[in-house]
Amino acid sequence: MSCRALFHPSGYNTDFLDVPLPLPVPPAGTLIRELAYTHFTVLLDPARRLAIATGVNIDGDQLVTVDRANDWHLDSRIPTYEQAGEALYARNNLDRGHLVRRLDPVWGDKTTALRANYDTFAYTNAAPQAATFNQSKELWLGLEDHVLTCARTNGNRISVFTAPVLSAQDPT
Repeated sequence: MSCRALFHPSGYNTDFLDVPLPLPVPPAGTLIRELAYTHFTVLLDPARRLAIATGVNIDGDQLVTVDRANDWHLDSRIPTYEQAGEALYARNNLDRGHLVRRLDPVWGDKTTALRANYDTFAYTNAAPQAATFNQSKELWLGLEDHVLTCARTNGNRISVFTAPVLSAQDPT
């Protein structure tokens, strides 16, 4: 058994800030898998095979720089048929858009930071995104850079929620 299999991540911490900030609540009657990763949690809709929301804690004082692994993988804790994988992103103009940005949960000691980096590449933490939107400094990437720069520069603790909007019927 690998040390990876022995690790039990803590996930998003609702008491990370000075005031409690709970994860978003899914619509009543929705079957959700709550998946804890290192410093973040994914609320997965197994019928849709994508997250309905994520929450991440960012500690600007403890951010660590690690190389991008780009090791996209399925989460072995849940059935494969409940996750969208590589096939969703093949032969089209869709990016595997990190819901929890790769750099956001990468803080703490080096081992924890490396584990958080790896965890962000789980397909459960991805949503299909138009490549030009995802990679634009004026759009999504620019917003992500702004949040992380504020955390790092000011030593802030920040909690961020993200969610894909895939249809007009998605909840606000």
